[in-house]
Amino acid sequence: MAALAGMALASALALTGCSGSDGNTAAGSEDTFKVAAFTAGYGTPGGKSTLDDFVKKGEALGWDVTLYTSEFDYDKINSDVNSAITQGVDAVLAGFPDPRQVSPLVNAAKNANIPIFSIDGGVEPNDDFVVDVTFQQQQLADLTVGALEEAMGGLSGKNVMVIGHDPHIGIMTRSHLAEELLKAGGANIAGGEMKQVLNPGTSQEEALKFVTDYLQANPEGLDGVWVGWDHAALGATQAINEAGREDIFVTGVDALGIAVNEIKKDGPFYASVFQDWSSVVDQVVGDMEAYEKSGTLPSKNFVEVEGTLIDRSNVAGFTPTN
Repeated sequence: MAALAGMALASALALTGCSGSDGNTAAGSEDTFKVAAFTAGYGTPGGKSTLDDFVKKGEALGWDVTLYTSEFDYDKINSDVNSAITQGVDAVLAGFPDPRQVSPLVNAAKNANIPIFSIDGGVEPNDDFVVDVTFQQQQLADLTVGALEEAMGGLSGKNVMVIGHDPHIGIMTRSHLAEELLKAGGANIAGGEMKQVLNPGTSQEEALKFVTDYLQANPEGLDGVWVGWDHAALGATQAINEAGREDIFVTGVDALGIAVNEIKKDGPFYASVFQDWSSVVDQVVGDMEAYEKSGTLPSKNFVEVEGTLIDRSNVAGFTPTN
């Protein structure tokens, strides 16, 4: 094991401050706390900014942080993190993991008695993680459906497209919650069912096509578009703008800088919800620091925090974090 750890150290030192073609970055020092961090969603704005923030804050504490990334390729993630565990790490950071697809690395960590700290790793307590800090999906659904109801002047009889992505548990949960709220309010789901984006990395283009195709077939049959995250919401907004419509409204989740700029225009993009991932990173880093210093694990393994609605009423005073 000592020999393997030495090999891992040499590799980490060679990569310090560098970025490879697969997006992996590393920093290394023999006597520092070693963390293997991973995300399969590095190609999304929220995933990249959050994991980069974690790496930056971990390195500021003197940690040896190696970040493993992929374009939603969990076979690669499981392989990479398994190798890191074999070579020797003190902790694992899971960034936006799909708990249904990380069993191999979870089992490896358990066998090595290495704790996994998670950011947005599900919608309920999961003993695979010593802590998972995420946003309350019901609140996100309530806020965005409420904003869409305000924009459209009510829900009853309105035609609303819902765009989701079921492979991501958080997006899946809030999308289906929103769909239920819309139906309960008397809205019709445009097309009869939720639209599913196949790849978050191409979600803007996919949402653009969903809305464009629907408007071409149903010119007067759309009042609003509820979208589970901003990247896709921007595609829906683009389609509505290109159609020259001012009476169709869009909501998203994330409050990315580019989405905030659209909200400021008083156009189709009506509202989004700010998820303060930087504060989540701070909380998880604090938990990991306590473990580093004393071996103390968090008292609760599932922590939900609330988002903040950003709409026309407060967007002027809001500064996006990414």
